[in-house]
Amino acid sequence: MKRLALGVLLSTTAIVYYSQAEGIRIEKITVEEKVSKEEVASKKELTQEEAKITRQIDLGEILSEFYPEIWFMRKAGIANDLYIRGFSKDNINVLIDNSKIYGACPNRMDPPAFHVSSPQIDKITIKEGPFDVENAGSLGAVVNVKTKDPKEGVGGELGGTYGSWSYRTLYGWGYAGNKFIKVLVGASNQYSKPYESGEGKKLTEYAVYSTPAGPTAGRYKPQYINDKAFNIDRVWFKTILTPNDNAEIKFSYAFENARNVLYPALKMDALYDRTNRLNGDFTLKDIGLKFSIYYNEVKHDMRDTFRTTSNPFPALGYSMKTYAESKMFGWKLSKDLNLFGVDATVGLDSYLRNWLADNVQNGGSNVNNGMIPDVNIKDIGLFVKGSKNIDRWTLSAGLRYDYNYSKADPNSMSASNRNLFISKNGNKFSNSDNYLSGYVIGKYNFNKKDNVYVGLGHTVRAPDPEERFIALSGMSPWYGNPDLKPTKNTELDLGGEFFPVNNLGIRANLFYSSLKDYIYLYQYKIGTTTYTTYKNIDAAIYGGDINGVYGFNDKISAELGLAYQVGKKTSKKGIYTDSDLVEMPPLKVRAAVKYDDGTFYGLIEGIYSGKQSKVDSDLKEQKTGSWFIMNVKAGYTYANRLFVGVGVDNVFDKFYYNYLSYVRDPFRGISQSGVPVKIPEPGRFIYANVSYRF
Repeated sequence: MKRLALGVLLSTTAIVYYSQAEGIRIEKITVEEKVSKEEVASKKELTQEEAKITRQIDLGEILSEFYPEIWFMRKAGIANDLYIRGFSKDNINVLIDNSKIYGACPNRMDPPAFHVSSPQIDKITIKEGPFDVENAGSLGAVVNVKTKDPKEGVGGELGGTYGSWSYRTLYGWGYAGNKFIKVLVGASNQYSKPYESGEGKKLTEYAVYSTPAGPTAGRYKPQYINDKAFNIDRVWFKTILTPNDNAEIKFSYAFENARNVLYPALKMDALYDRTNRLNGDFTLKDIGLKFSIYYNEVKHDMRDTFRTTSNPFPALGYSMKTYAESKMFGWKLSKDLNLFGVDATVGLDSYLRNWLADNVQNGGSNVNNGMIPDVNIKDIGLFVKGSKNIDRWTLSAGLRYDYNYSKADPNSMSASNRNLFISKNGNKFSNSDNYLSGYVIGKYNFNKKDNVYVGLGHTVRAPDPEERFIALSGMSPWYGNPDLKPTKNTELDLGGEFFPVNNLGIRANLFYSSLKDYIYLYQYKIGTTTYTTYKNIDAAIYGGDINGVYGFNDKISAELGLAYQVGKKTSKKGIYTDSDLVEMPPLKVRAAVKYDDGTFYGLIEGIYSGKQSKVDSDLKEQKTGSWFIMNVKAGYTYANRLFVGVGVDNVFDKFYYNYLSYVRDPFRGISQSGVPVKIPEPGRFIYANVSYRF
């Protein structure tokens, strides 16, 4: 493993982590914008640091362990949804190779980050705050996952992970190429049985919820308590053509088939979730011109086949089912320019998003077709951004304009769903929005290492298909609001990077986000029936994070990081009583000591989460207690080819809940006491990673 020169760890805009086990780089960018292509290259080279080895089940767990301001939503043993500085779901842009992708499940069983696996990934870039104008809707952050490119020559990697509860990942990828054509192919399988919590119960045993048959009638059938928790196959392909030194053509395809994924937090499980991703990039280097085009689709089938609620319908095999499809087609054209000494990029992009979901309940007697009523969202945007060095200042700015049109198809809806929607909203099945986004950033460099920066950004996110057009009739009706306004985030960021003494680096960031027309759940009762819909409110999220590294020598270092954020409703619109925003993570602290001599690697880390008592009683959110866990990891690298690593997460087998194990979805399991089912985190998890690169 390559050691870090600690004196430059925090002196630039990005911190990059490497995972020897699977070759992942993670790059975090704060508001400081990079000035030129030459500076970008040097900074990336200077800021390389290897990542601690992890079991790397999914991106949610990986990123949450690296950064205290990043959390994840636990619904299952995999497919955890990202939360960054209190922003989540469509308020975060998650891209794969600069392409938008959305899951199909109305319950977000398959969040965007689920649709790419660790062996495919080369780099993960995280840009926090509303400082992205190249993509529509980056309200609170943008996460871009770049997959591996093929290279000249012949090479590849074989590897795998095996751990507690029969968890395993097996993968292989290889490339071959010359100056004119390069090809990479890969495949992997990921499998596990349900994990156990710190109190020794299976993940599936926590799925106990109320049904019409009784207050605890909903649960897994005995034969599925310790059956497969997930089984996922993936294959991928990428080729790069370089007809000359100036031109490059890149094409990639990936397929994912996730089978029998259990979601104990919900009333259904995914029988399958199938994803196809296609990307094409065309670049002319001499004139800085790039054209990208992409298409992806997700087909998702979830049922209660594995639950006791399906017992009354043995021939059908389920009582409740939702089939959903999500499709995305988009393109982007951009051109690099130098205008009056300013390095600038101008661009035009567009996408078409389609989402359809049909639901049946009670063995087919209650048909809810058009739960998501075949919604199309069309967006076209123009953007420009630029940056310039002036003495010790780095100044940058960006501007974007979007036109967004959304339309639902009432003919796709069953009569009951259409009547529900019309009774609440009339015959309004479309809406359009147009808006500006932008930012200005100033960074002052005291010297080559110490700096301070300030950034002011404004970004807008249009309502998604579910928020405007969902319609689900039944005992607890759920309907959209077509009159929702786009959410607008105006945010101020302040921060800096400092080296007060030798071998000590500190980075700190504070932010205040003013949210106008923030889209929020609203629940109310008519008689004994509880209705759920969406409203615009005004809100604020504010907080900060600080990270530090100290190098005792060139082999031993210590790391400390913490983050805290608060979310408040600033205007309750006369319909809310609690001022706290829902699902706002509490204080999190990470401390670690690491040894690395280039061959042997070891890490001991502790992660602490504070108690969260600032919860939204309007949505029956529950308080969560504090917790502390310890993880231990070690690895050995031979000849820069063979890597063997071992790790123990949650060494003391603590029983605890991640705060964001609570969520409201249309098919959330509700316990006898009226509280949604919560899923605890894994107990002691022992694993080993092996990989060989050739």
